[in-house]
Amino acid sequence: MKATKMKQLITMVSLLVLLSSCGDSTTTEQKNASAKNAVPVFTKDITQTTFQHFLDIQGTVNSDKTIMISPKTTATVESVKVDAGDVVEKGDILATLDGEVTRSQIAEIKTQLELAQTVYQRQKNLREQDIGSEIEFLRTKNQVQSLENQLATLQEQFDYYTIRATIGGTVNRVILKEGETAMPSQPAFQIANAEALKVTAELSEAYITRVDRTDSVTISFPSLDRQISKTIDVVSKVIDPSNRTFSIEVYISNLDGMVRPNMLAKLRINDVTKMGEIVVPLNVVQQPDGEPFVYLAKKGNPHWVASKQPVKMGLGYNDQVLIEEGLQPGDRLVTVGYNALSDQSPISLKEN
Repeated sequence: MKATKMKQLITMVSLLVLLSSCGDSTTTEQKNASAKNAVPVFTKDITQTTFQHFLDIQGTVNSDKTIMISPKTTATVESVKVDAGDVVEKGDILATLDGEVTRSQIAEIKTQLELAQTVYQRQKNLREQDIGSEIEFLRTKNQVQSLENQLATLQEQFDYYTIRATIGGTVNRVILKEGETAMPSQPAFQIANAEALKVTAELSEAYITRVDRTDSVTISFPSLDRQISKTIDVVSKVIDPSNRTFSIEVYISNLDGMVRPNMLAKLRINDVTKMGEIVVPLNVVQQPDGEPFVYLAKKGNPHWVASKQPVKMGLGYNDQVLIEEGLQPGDRLVTVGYNALSDQSPISLKEN
């Protein structure tokens, strides 16, 4: 009886040893198969950094002293003295008008004035000798003064037939043509002062709460291969109803005299800067059904696995996106190989 029980005990122990041996073999095989099927990936540790967002827009150089010059009288254009692009000084002649009638009147008054002055001088000499009538003397004196006033008025009027530059600068537009009639209600020339320049641009009203006078801006001039960095000087708070935009202005100096009104400029405005944020490459964020997620590398037992992690995205710029929720510093983000993964897929980490 005892011998029988002993045989049964030995048989059971042998069976347990055999089963245990088989189980270890199966686990090892599964582990080996898991390691063999692991997807190779590259990763990076999540850290906090500074996120910057920029607006890239096109602008135009304008003069803060751009004026239109109109004639002061109606007359036929005799000659145009300047062309578009010419640089003029204040007082330079831009065009002359036909003032022949006034010119003739001036010549006539000058003749009358010469005679009146001669008569007056003679009457004055006589009065100094107490000869002649005082009334006659005063009459000739008054006539001289009257003719001098008429001549001054006519000369002032004659000046209206010469159109002059009221500021120094560059002639942007020449509107007058020889032979046509110029009128005070119609502009004749446009002049821009190249020493008072600004860059203006239009932005969508969607950015009106994000752009202000503290924002930095980099302005480049493609035709000059030059750029400058400044802050915005003027931000309009009025929306243009025709195109739903608002304007900004940046005052600039004339770079070695090379910048010209109406020149093309490109602006890069730093409208958002956030410190201590989590930023990841945009391409690692997947959202096949509208719910964005990334894959994190998690240490399994004993192999690494891919863990699907939902995230909330913020602003993006230049292939980078701000992550507002879902990631923490120290997380290991899968940056290469994520397309071949699913949740809890075995992975093998590769060195960059």
